[in-house]
Amino acid sequence: MNFESFIEPFAKRLRLMVGRCLITASKYGGGELLADIELVAGEKRRAVEFLQQFGFSSRPMGDVEGVALFVGGSRDNGVVIATRGECPNLEEGEVMVHSPFGTSITLKNDGSIEFLTSSNKFRFVGEIEATGEITAMKDASPVKLTTHVHPTGVGPSSSPTPGT
Repeated sequence: MNFESFIEPFAKRLRLMVGRCLITASKYGGGELLADIELVAGEKRRAVEFLQQFGFSSRPMGDVEGVALFVGGSRDNGVVIATRGECPNLEEGEVMVHSPFGTSITLKNDGSIEFLTSSNKFRFVGEIEATGEITAMKDASPVKLTTHVHPTGVGPSSSPTPGT
């Protein structure tokens, strides 16, 4: 037996350990996210576990490219570990969480946080406590919470009282 014939089974298993895939469907089963994937040469695998970073969850929609690992090179023991989504135009150091529906949260490189929604609605459940100035924009006219007064039937209300 020559060296090439001896090493070929190991080389074949190594080539099968990591591969690009196309996630064609996803579903929940047994408390975990599972993906149906296509690999090279039309090879298909169903109900492959989809691992995600702690604290981040997503569910692919439509055909999404990904990376699959196969423990020991066995196509029966696979996990999807990463997906490719749209690539937003971010500045160096910025981070974005986004959906295909036009909603995003961007941690900007100037230290601010930008929330964008396609519906122009933002819903927050719970209490909000803010320190500093709060400014609302209405028709490009800024309104500051600390100086804004409301008109009443008999005239404007008094200025806001801090701490009330």
